[in-house]
Amino acid sequence: MMRKKIQITNDDPSVEEPVNATNLHQTASAEGAQQEADTDENSHDSSGAEAYIVALQADLEDARTRADQAEKRVLYTQAEFQNFRRRKEEEFKEVQRIATADLIVKLLPVVDSFERALGAAVQTRNMDALLVGLNGTMKQLTNFLEKSGVSPIESVGKEFDPSFHEAIGHTESDDLPPHTVAEEVQRGYVLHERVLRPALVKVTEG
Repeated sequence: MMRKKIQITNDDPSVEEPVNATNLHQTASAEGAQQEADTDENSHDSSGAEAYIVALQADLEDARTRADQAEKRVLYTQAEFQNFRRRKEEEFKEVQRIATADLIVKLLPVVDSFERALGAAVQTRNMDALLVGLNGTMKQLTNFLEKSGVSPIESVGKEFDPSFHEAIGHTESDDLPPHTVAEEVQRGYVLHERVLRPALVKVTEG
């Protein structure tokens, strides 16, 4: 009596295939290689990040150094400017002192003339002599002003000009046209065409 050989196949995918030692070794080798690759990659990424951080720190330190240097230069420039301004102010004050001293020296002869005229008038009791002395002193003072570039402002009979005249009142006049200086109350002066003091005047009504 013959027996039939029956071959049983397993079509169920849920049933795992037999695992042999060769397959286990290959799988373990592949996983180890992948882990080593991942480790190398992570190590490379970590080294790159560290290098980038170091570079940023170096750039930051360099920026701080340059900022400190710039601040020092600004402070130095400010100090130099303050010293320069202080020197210029002192020089200007010195020039003013010299100019004032020079002006006083030039005016002293005029003072001497006034003193001599008054002294002569007291001794002689002569008003005519006093007037002569005062006229001479006034002429001396006028010459000094002219040599210094100071000249009086012409007012009476001139058209009112607010650049040179300051009106302190109005007056009527049949001889002068409107807005004309009819009376000079106080003389004005200019220094090289620059008004030192405007003339105080009365102006005809318009």
